[in-house]
This record gives sequence, C-alpha cells and structure tokens, in this order.
Amino acid sequence: MQGCNSTTNELRSPANGKPDFEKLEAVKLQERFNEIDSKRKEVLTKMAAVIRDIDVLMNSELALELKDWKRRQQFACIGGPSPTELDQLQNWFTLTAQSLFQIKRQLDKLRELVRKVTYEGNPIDQERAQLEQQVKHLISHLIKSSFVVELQPCMSNLSHRPLVIKTMTQFSTKVRLLVKLPEVDYQLRVKVTFNKSRQFAMSNNNTKVMDVESSNGCLSAEFKRLELKEQKFVNGMKGHESFLPVAEELHVISYQAQFSIQGITIDLETNSLPLVVISGHGQMPSGWASVMWYNMLTDEPKNLSFFSSPFSSTWAQLSEVLHWQFSSFVGLGLNKEQLSMLGNKLLGPQASYNDCQVSLAMFCKENLPGRSFTFWTWLEYILDLIKKHLQPLWMDGCIMGFATKEREQTLLKERDVGTFLLRFSESHLGGITFTWVDQCNDERVKLSSVVPYTKNRLGTLPFANIVRDYKLIADGVLSENPLKFLYPHIPMEEAFGKHCITQQVQGFDYLQSDFMPISIVSNSRLAESPPLEMPVLSPWSLDAISQSFSPSDIQIILSDLLGENEMSLSDE
Repeated sequence: MQGCNSTTNELRSPANGKPDFEKLEAVKLQERFNEIDSKRKEVLTKMAAVIRDIDVLMNSELALELKDWKRRQQFACIGGPSPTELDQLQNWFTLTAQSLFQIKRQLDKLRELVRKVTYEGNPIDQERAQLEQQVKHLISHLIKSSFVVELQPCMSNLSHRPLVIKTMTQFSTKVRLLVKLPEVDYQLRVKVTFNKSRQFAMSNNNTKVMDVESSNGCLSAEFKRLELKEQKFVNGMKGHESFLPVAEELHVISYQAQFSIQGITIDLETNSLPLVVISGHGQMPSGWASVMWYNMLTDEPKNLSFFSSPFSSTWAQLSEVLHWQFSSFVGLGLNKEQLSMLGNKLLGPQASYNDCQVSLAMFCKENLPGRSFTFWTWLEYILDLIKKHLQPLWMDGCIMGFATKEREQTLLKERDVGTFLLRFSESHLGGITFTWVDQCNDERVKLSSVVPYTKNRLGTLPFANIVRDYKLIADGVLSENPLKFLYPHIPMEEAFGKHCITQQVQGFDYLQSDFMPISIVSNSRLAESPPLEMPVLSPWSLDAISQSFSPSDIQIILSDLLGENEMSLSDE
C-alpha cells in the first residue's frame, strides 16, 4: 500500500494536489505492455528451446536409429537377421512430427495475435518468421527421412537373393512413409525410375498410389510386377558401356513422390540399395557375390563405383556372411568348426583366421589351388545341393560337410570299424561323399570313400536311402553295409532311418522293385584302395539278387549292366 500511495503522490497535479488519472492510467498501461512483452519473449524463448531440442533429437537419436535400421536391412538382404524395429521407428517419427506441427500451429496463432495487437519492438514480429522457417525445415527434413525402402528390389522366384535383377523378369519392391498423420493427402503417388548410368527401360506400371496399411496405419506402395529391359541403342546411339564386369556394375532404383501438408510442399525421394542387373541366370552367382561383398563392407547408400577399387574383408566378416548364406537358404548355419575348415581351405593353415584379409579376387575370381573353380562357386554348388537333395539331413546335423582328407583321417583313425562321416567333395562341384573306417584282410585299418554323389545321381534315389542300403560287391560277393555308425558313434539306422523314403507300389499286378547303391571292387583292390561308387542299379533289390543268383552270376549280370564302367580310384 505504501508503494501505491507513493506512486499516487508522485502523480498528483501540482496545481491542486489531486491525482493525475491520465498519467496513472498511462503508467498502468505501460506496465501491462511490459508484462505482455515479457510473456511474449518468454513464449518465444521456450518455443526456440523446444525447436532446438527437436533438432538435436532428429539429428542424433532418430537419425542414428534410422541409420542402424538401414544397416541391419543391408545385412538382412544378404541373409542376416531381419530388422524388426520399423514400427517402433514409425512411432518415433510420428510423435516427432506431431510435436513439430503443434509448434507450427502455435506460431500461426502468434501471427494472428500480431494482427490484433502489436507495438513497436514486438518480439513476435522479430522472431516468429525465423522460428517458423526452422519448423518448416525440420518438418520437411523429417518427412523426407521417413520415406524408406521397406522391401528392396527382389525377383519373386529368388526371394532369398534380393538386389540381383534379371532383365525381362518381374521383380517387386516396396516403399513406406514412417510419418503417420491424418493431414497427409492419401492420394500420394509414387513413381519408380532407374538410374541413368546404364540405359534400361522400366515397365509401364511404375507408378502407384500409396495405400494405408490396416496393420499399422502407415502409408506404403508395393510394386509387384516391375521389369527392366535393356536398351542397347538410345536415339540411335549405343547405350552406356561400363569397364566393369556386368556382375560388378552397380545401379539404383529411385522412388519419387510429392505432397503438401499445412502449406508445406515436400518432394520425396529415396533410393534402393545398389543392385546388379544380369541378363542370364548364369550370371547369378557372380552377381550375388557382388551384392554380398558390397553390403558386407560398406553402409554407403549410393557408392556405385565401389567395385572399381573394392575393399578387402577380414575372415571374421566373411565367415559371418557365409554362416548367413546357410542359415537363410538351407535352414541351418555353419558352426565354428565348419567355418574354421572353410578358413583353412581359403587361406591355408593359420593360428587365427579372424584378422586374415580376404580380397574379392580370392573369394570369387581366382580358382582354388589345383582346381578349375573359385571358392564361392564351390560353396554355391554345395548350397544348391543341400537345398534340393540334402536339407533334412543338413538340418538334423548328419552332415559334417567340410573336412580335408587330412582332417578326415585325424577324426576317423581311432574310431571303430564302420564309423563314417559325410562331407562335401573338394574336387567335384556340388558333390557329397562318405568315408568310413574299413578293415583289410590283414587286419589293418584303412579309410574308404566313394566317388561323390551329385544332384544328377541324387535325383534317382534319396541320399538317406543310399547310406542305409549301401553295399559292396567284392569279387562277385555281396557284403553287408559297411556303414555302421555316423561319426562320432551314432547308429546308422538311428541317424538316417527317419529320413529314408519308402516307395509305394500302386495296384497288385506289379512286383516291388528297388534301386540299390553298389560299389564293385576286387578283394585285391579292397585291400589297397577305396572303392568307387557305381551307378544305382534297378530293378532288383538286394534280397532278390542274393537269393536268385550265385556270386559268379552276379558278377556276369553286373558286368553286362555296367558295360565299360570299370573301377577307377576315387581322389576323395
């Protein structure tokens, strides 16, 4: 009260000593303006702080999470675990966008307020436009970042090998907007185009309207029947030619869209990961090797000249990717021992393989020592063999897979007679063999192997049946199956019985017939060298042969059936 009286006294008229109400009103009005000015500055300061916080959030947390997701997507493309965080990323992007749009609406209200009440030095006039520009920039940047390729380009018949596209073959891809807002124009049209480094024509169905997904409410567009057609001549000129091999020439597919929201027009564009375009299936192995190598070693989204000077890999990096090839394609990856054996095959004996450097040439260009094929070609044939003929046995752990002859000898030399293991051939592409502990006539223990079975022979009889029914004929005498225990000591029937297939004969007018795996060898050769697996025989089963013919008759029959297919020593 004393303060009020003092102010009143100061504003009294000098003429009559009464209060000067006009001056008093002016003071009150000035105080009110000062209060409003202070509040406006406070609001603007707080809004600027929130905008800075969102900017930091976007450029640190959100950007890093999105980058990590894209890196995990790269690994998933080459067989690694699939990233599952996209819905969570969408929630974060959406909440951030909602915060920015709320700030934008508040700035719009401040603009309306200025139209109603303003004064000289109004902080809103001075700062609002700058804050609004910052918010629009952040909204645009956020939504552009949220436009991602959810499914990389992939041919439908080779879903496990994306980013290798064959010309004139349909492929699919999918884009997604991670910002979910009701204000978005749902007639958002996306166009797919091919990069211009090499001339390809995209199929006409390369435009699609983004739809709202019922599962998560996001906007997405999936293209299911795209095609590429190479244009060798464009406007009378020959198309682009690269100095790189076809399998190392990288391209990208671009996705563009445009939409407006709350007065902000945003041009969206994103790109696929670099991909390889091939013209024939024979180029698939080398094309896939390039895709693996690129995505294993770099997270650069658009380094199309990568293979002009490709990086080397460490064995630790490469072995993980090889493990993914088996786990994603045939259902079971490689264990440490199998990977160590592969490291030995590619790099030779090493105390530790992890830090050893592997060049692209070593992996898929240079032939293995003493062979006519590369390391990757050898593995590619093995993967195909497992997928088509051996997958149940592989999944069940029956196949050791990778072992040198020296390693094989070490594992089997102290085992019981009849112990055997299954491994992939080192000299035949796409071949599998078994080696067992045999006993010679002089009681010496030796190892015997069969010539590898390839897909052509396994198409006749399942490999489990071959192992179960395998027999030897030595000088016309049929022996029992020499395969008794799967390494280390699993009874053969226990390991393979459940995987064998019994053929059913329809009707009653036919006699049952079986294919039978037999190796023919003389007793002298049996004592000196491993037998060679001969083609499977039909239509007699083992029982029918042994009961109907004498040993000498069997030898004559087999000689007639096999013709000039004489024994030769297996180099396995």
